[in-house]
Amino acid sequence: KEVVGGIVMVRYHADTYKVLKAIKEKIATLQASNPDVKITSVYDRSELIEKGIDNLIHTLIEESVIVLIIIAIFLLHFRSALVVIITLPLSVCISFLLMRYFNIEASIMSLGGIAIAIGAMVDAAIVMVENAHKHLQRIDTKDEIQRVNAIMQGVKHVGGAIFFALMIIVVSFLPIFALTGQEEKLFAPLAYTKTFAMLVGALLSITIVPVLMVWLIKGRILEESKNPINAFFMKIYGASLDFALKFRYAFLIASVVGLGGLVVAYKKLNWEFIPQINEGVIMYMPVTINGVGIDTALEYLKKSNSAIKQLDFVKQVFGKVGRANTSTDAAGLGMIETYIELKPKNEWKEKLSYKEVRDKLEKTLQLKGLTNSWTYPIRGRTDMLLTGIRTPLGIKLYGNDTDKLQELAILIEQQLKTLKESLSVFAERSNNGYYITLDLNDENLARYGINKNAVLDTIKFALGGATLTTMIKGVESYPISLRLEDTDRDTIEKLKNLYIKTAYNYMPLRELAHVYYDNSPAVLKSEKGLNVNFIYIVPQNGISSDTYRQLAQKTLEKIQLPSGYYYEFSGESQYLEEAFKTLQYIVPVSVFIIFILIVFALKNFTNSLLCFFTLPFAFLGGLIFMNLMGFNMSVAALVGFLALLGVASETAIVMIIYLEDAFQKFIKTPLKERTTAALKEAIMHGAVLRVRPKLMTFFSILASLIPIMYSHGTGSEIMKSIAAPMLGGMISSVVLTLFIIPTAYFVIKNARIRKHEC
Repeated sequence: KEVVGGIVMVRYHADTYKVLKAIKEKIATLQASNPDVKITSVYDRSELIEKGIDNLIHTLIEESVIVLIIIAIFLLHFRSALVVIITLPLSVCISFLLMRYFNIEASIMSLGGIAIAIGAMVDAAIVMVENAHKHLQRIDTKDEIQRVNAIMQGVKHVGGAIFFALMIIVVSFLPIFALTGQEEKLFAPLAYTKTFAMLVGALLSITIVPVLMVWLIKGRILEESKNPINAFFMKIYGASLDFALKFRYAFLIASVVGLGGLVVAYKKLNWEFIPQINEGVIMYMPVTINGVGIDTALEYLKKSNSAIKQLDFVKQVFGKVGRANTSTDAAGLGMIETYIELKPKNEWKEKLSYKEVRDKLEKTLQLKGLTNSWTYPIRGRTDMLLTGIRTPLGIKLYGNDTDKLQELAILIEQQLKTLKESLSVFAERSNNGYYITLDLNDENLARYGINKNAVLDTIKFALGGATLTTMIKGVESYPISLRLEDTDRDTIEKLKNLYIKTAYNYMPLRELAHVYYDNSPAVLKSEKGLNVNFIYIVPQNGISSDTYRQLAQKTLEKIQLPSGYYYEFSGESQYLEEAFKTLQYIVPVSVFIIFILIVFALKNFTNSLLCFFTLPFAFLGGLIFMNLMGFNMSVAALVGFLALLGVASETAIVMIIYLEDAFQKFIKTPLKERTTAALKEAIMHGAVLRVRPKLMTFFSILASLIPIMYSHGTGSEIMKSIAAPMLGGMISSVVLTLFIIPTAYFVIKNARIRKHEC
């Protein structure tokens, strides 16, 4: 059916969700007063917002429950778990208050920042409570003064370092604040909320958490080794670490060689700008030739809509062709846009992935004269606004001659169609039209004393008509326009005979200009001072833009472009380049600040270097996990790696604190007892003490990330890309913290003993 459609534009900085809610209320009022008219929404962003928020709230609840269960299992002390139980919702609530104060809307990304921060947010409380347990095990907990002193000693022991470690996590996100363009719009809310969460966590760790510990940690404290779970891990870890320390040089060499896997894993990754978000509505934007007639375009629209509506998973189809008489919709008749709203998945007859849905749509819509192109409404609009290209990837071909440009563009199209990775490739084609061209004769204009503007103004009045003056009648005004009668301007000969006033008399236009018909393109596009032609590209499902670009460049090397003609890829690859130009300057600055904070936390330059240079091992796990799970490297994944950098720094710092404590006790022993074997025992003792807090931190962060990895709701695509490197990195971080750092620390301190430096 042919219908009347309209759009609603939200003001800049307005709350989209509130505006949409008000619009729905207004539509309901209009519908009630006009029962014969049916008003239906064909694309509603509030549904996307609601689904995304519901999905993340569900994930937040899951994460919180799992984290609390883990703490209770490892400590076997419910009152101690209450410290974290109280701290976690308090941190989240204060983060929400900060969001409100800074006018940050609840969205997929803003809530996602809190979701990925939950494990790290309570890490300080976990480490401090666990350390307090160690101190309480050594005293009579019935003595109130001793109990409070033991708790405060435990807090002082790790509190300062933990505070700096949480600050490192905050600093690790500085590069996100330096992003610009759409990546800044997308990830800034996440960076803000994660920063809020970590700052709140850091402040609570030195204010509320110690008070809660004194208030709640009472009663019998079970020794760490008497907890069967702790005893199991301590036994396995003790034996494993003993083996690593025994063959320390071989272990460290193997670790460094294994670090070479970073390069291999990195090179295997495909690149994309941002993971494609399933918006719940698919946008079909086929390409036709420029200059297609309105009847033909309308026929295309009806046929495609009818075919789409037959599919069982489609709820509603709304298509439009051409443009409205408005400056906000600069589209030609050849531009078709169809919004395909899908039914809820539980109503589908077949269990299909969204990739299979698009494949089925592609097979259904094989109409002669149309080249298919698929996107999502928000993503498609963003691509068109930023690059002018409606597909995820495109090529812009630059040159002077429009005919030559079109010829070369078609050649590139044919070449790219040979790639099996191409789903559709289409070079813009422009139909020519007849135009009246005037080449003014400068010599004759000068001879008769007339300037060019006088000639052009006369033609403007004669052909197009223009307002001469305005007649005022009371409060009313009427424009007075001048234009030749149709019969005086319906042929080119009559135009040539149009008289132009000169300084002396009147001369026919034929004496002042060469007037002729010209067959030229109906549409001209220009960028960078040159004419440009677009080639639209849709890669096959599963092929990233970066992978396709590399393949396409090899193929296009066969085409020799004339001098003055060149092409460049646009779309995702262009966004990636811009993002990396920004990050290559700000990331080194952030890394330097992180190193300074590590020095402040450990108060020892050698230990700080050890901590800093072992961090790449955490990245290795992130890269391997992304390869295994089929994730592409993207700006979202980089956000995950930055978050991983902060968390890995924190766990490494706490391990070195325990090792340093053990070493300080060791050097207080008599000189003759300071042997390599004794040092090994001391380091093993210090490292084994770190097993419980490390595993609690590891499982808490792991548990906070797993629900994200298993979520399938709206917005989960981006959150998974952020969580994937963190999840893999946390696994390799266990190896880093529990084995590599103690082994390297042992080698360094053993060398000092042999030189009698301590």
